Amino acid sequence: MAKQTKRKPAAAAVSPLKPPPGGAVVRMYRIGHGDCFLIAFAGKKPDKPAYVLIDCGYKPGSPAELANPTKVKDIGADIIATTGGFVDVAIVTHEHQDHVNGLTAKNFPELKVGEAWFAWTEDGHDAIANKLRKKFNDRLLGLIDASSQLRRLALTEAADKVADFLEFELGEDPRGFRGTGLGAAGKDPASSVNKLAMKFLRDCADGDPVYLLPHEKPVPIRGAASARAFALGPPHDIDKIDDLDPEGEESFGDDDHAQAVASGGVGTGGSARKSPFPRRHVIPLEGAFTHPEFGAFFTVHFGNQNVADAADYADIPDNVPWRRIGADCAADAAALALAMSNATNNSSLVLAFELSKGGKVLLFAGDAQAGNWRSWSEQPFADGNAEVTAKDLLARTVLYKVGHHGSHNATLHGELKSNYANLSWIAQGETRGEFVAMITAVEKWAHHKPKPDWNHPFPAIKEALEEKAGGRVLQTDCDLQDNPPAGAKASEWRAFRKRLTQTPLFFDLMIEG
Repeated sequence: MAKQTKRKPAAAAVSPLKPPPGGAVVRMYRIGHGDCFLIAFAGKKPDKPAYVLIDCGYKPGSPAELANPTKVKDIGADIIATTGGFVDVAIVTHEHQDHVNGLTAKNFPELKVGEAWFAWTEDGHDAIANKLRKKFNDRLLGLIDASSQLRRLALTEAADKVADFLEFELGEDPRGFRGTGLGAAGKDPASSVNKLAMKFLRDCADGDPVYLLPHEKPVPIRGAASARAFALGPPHDIDKIDDLDPEGEESFGDDDHAQAVASGGVGTGGSARKSPFPRRHVIPLEGAFTHPEFGAFFTVHFGNQNVADAADYADIPDNVPWRRIGADCAADAAALALAMSNATNNSSLVLAFELSKGGKVLLFAGDAQAGNWRSWSEQPFADGNAEVTAKDLLARTVLYKVGHHGSHNATLHGELKSNYANLSWIAQGETRGEFVAMITAVEKWAHHKPKPDWNHPFPAIKEALEEKAGGRVLQTDCDLQDNPPAGAKASEWRAFRKRLTQTPLFFDLMIEG
């Protein structure tokens, strides 16, 4: 029998990113339901681009729903091969699983980073960040405990719904502690997958992390000839980070799923209101107190006695209604978990990359939601003796990385005359004819049961983007067709197709300076 030798793994094929003079190439990896972008900006040396990595994460199970399933290790290998293992700037927009869980030594062996950028929310020396971190950690520990308590009460489906939201925050499937009865002290969020991913990126960098505050002076891109970044968000204000939903004309419409979660309906599956026990063992609440066999028991222990007039320090009877623990408590826990998840989204680092002074802009909004968007226009940027406003930056935008997979509360509706940033502000004047939107969504996964049904992308927002962009909308799970869509200008479409390369692993978009 012939001796077998171990084969070396094949080297990743290099797909070079060569930006035009003064321009950029944006590579949108088709990682699944999550974000991973590599941008090559024109460098100080013609043959050496400046590489910027923005996020690398996905929701488990989502790559398998693509027509050509991808693997994060192949994406990591492509990034290493393309950059030669050195990224000038690596950025994490916020601490959610679908933005960071791909950042591991296994996926990025021997990665070197010039600078690691984070939002001010990650700065241990920022007083507001520390206050926000404590508030977040208290919520997280409470919800971990709530999930365990709900499971012990046999409210299994409700506990699973809470755990689904916790997975975003921890970066791992909470089933590892779902059935163990672990409470708040039994799980250390500091050792979560998300935290370890962010530490990995920090450790890859040459020096200390860079923490960005909004509306400070523009930041030059290390190694780039002229590109620089304007930090629009998150707002340096906890109340604005907690301000999540569009109001009035800001909204493209309500998301039925999100509204149901907030009101305790679909968010707990509608199923949190169902008994976890077989029907033969169920006594409906409305008939419990008059039940011929068990009515007396329920009346004594879970009755409706009013204790409003009880004397101070008097013993509270056993039969007050608030002693009951039921589906409403489960719905409250799920709603709190959703709110915490949205607040993390709203702490996203939002960057407007300007290719050259006064030139084209690439807008990367992370998962920023309403309060983040509103804050962009509150203060201009000082640029030498001049001022640069958010409205000016958005008007010059030729690429919009759509917020939160196209979610209903992550792109604001409005008009050009509105006093807050919105979609109408984006791509005005000369830039409109080349504007492109990128949506990081896998719809089949987003609607897949039994997890929460995410309406990503929100149909009204995608429709508005397609209209604004003349059909030039790239979505993770969709191959772009050669022929222009109805209503698109043929000349603009041809020019766009010449700038675009699509493979099963990524989209590449060339942007002239």
